[in-house]
Amino acid sequence: MTGVIEYLLANPIFLVPILLMAAMVVWAVLKRLLKMAAVVVIAGAMYVALVEHFGAGVDLSGLPGLPL
Repeated sequence: MTGVIEYLLANPIFLVPILLMAAMVVWAVLKRLLKMAAVVVIAGAMYVALVEHFGAGVDLSGLPGLPL
């Protein structure tokens, strides 16, 4: 493994594409994580809004067919 690193450092023409591909992979992972975080924040905000609007609980005792 050390030989490969030394070879790449001695020949930067091979190192540049590898670093660009690694940067693209890191950027894609970060984009996906940011999108996931945005979805979680939106879902959490909608949940809080629903709980505030309808109250902390829903009374299901009046619905037929539910064994409560």
